[in-house]
Amino acid sequence: MYSYQLLEHALGHGELSDAELDLDPPRHLLDELAKRTGLDQHRVQAMTMAGWAPWLLDSLTPAPDTYETYVHQFSVLLPSTRRQIYTPRKWLPWLAETQVLRGCRECLESGPTILLFWRLPLMASCPVHRHRLETYEGHPADYIKWTTSAEDQRELPESLTLMDRHTWQAITTGSVDLPRRLVHAGVWFRLLRTLLDELSTAQGRYGRQLKDVRRVWDHCGHPFRAGLHSWQPFETLHWARQQQLLEAAAAAMEMIEDGSLIALGTSAHLLHPEPKAPISDGTPPRSLTGAAGVQKQPTLDELWNQVTTTLDTCIAAAKTDPVVAKHLFDFARYGCRSEESARGLRDTFAELQIPLDFLSQTKGNGPFA
Repeated sequence: MYSYQLLEHALGHGELSDAELDLDPPRHLLDELAKRTGLDQHRVQAMTMAGWAPWLLDSLTPAPDTYETYVHQFSVLLPSTRRQIYTPRKWLPWLAETQVLRGCRECLESGPTILLFWRLPLMASCPVHRHRLETYEGHPADYIKWTTSAEDQRELPESLTLMDRHTWQAITTGSVDLPRRLVHAGVWFRLLRTLLDELSTAQGRYGRQLKDVRRVWDHCGHPFRAGLHSWQPFETLHWARQQQLLEAAAAAMEMIEDGSLIALGTSAHLLHPEPKAPISDGTPPRSLTGAAGVQKQPTLDELWNQVTTTLDTCIAAAKTDPVVAKHLFDFARYGCRSEESARGLRDTFAELQIPLDFLSQTKGNGPFA
């Protein structure tokens, strides 16, 4: 039975296309599918793009300031003031009006399972088989014709493999292990989209970073700005250019981590390696026993008291200083994975008598605001 037959005769939704099913199908249809399959409702909803708001995208409804809210919340290569803020019409992150059929050849040969995230230009390779995703025509269950280009057959750089594994980790676990810390999947998606925007920024915006950005493109062997003569949103580009930009982003991350590229963005520290421990010269460490006696490590209770004292200090400062309030709110909202939890966070701030005036002064909601 084909999916449209199941939808029409058993579920009463034969008019829905595959694209509509992927994007935002009716909620009662998802509830019925969960009921009949025995799967959790949240798992069924996660098989649609609507189920990935606000992690992957803030909303499925385009707004005039969506691009600025999503792409300019972070900065990696360039200071945020150096980049031009664009306002493309009806723009949504990662979603294009014309979808390209792409997938892993080995995955599809083992079974006609199409992953939702193959529809998006988020990854250029399969993290399981470590092969490039290839374009095709047809429907894997009946007929498939691979339309592999020379771009699809190139060797897969190790930096791109690593970046795609990070993206896959964000999709499957909800967080990503970066060199300095564990970050929420929503942060990773926006960080990656920011870097893609910076690598396609107009040449005149780079300033003294121009040579460094050119080195990134030289490192991955592609034309500067993927050959773009005028700015276009990443989502509207041809898949070949999207792959080049993804490779450049992976190369930039690798170069930032190994120290060969100096990034001036406020979020670049997330890609820096952990500081190396000092190399011992062979001198035995000094005894912790001195004139004042033995220096004891603080107990768990003492450490917890330090944490609560610091938190109380932050809350007290946030009640009078909107900058502190915003920093505290941004820190706390990293744990919010739904609108309900974000609303609970706002209620908590209200109970603590911390003003949330800064929310009305910020364009857009941002992730989990």
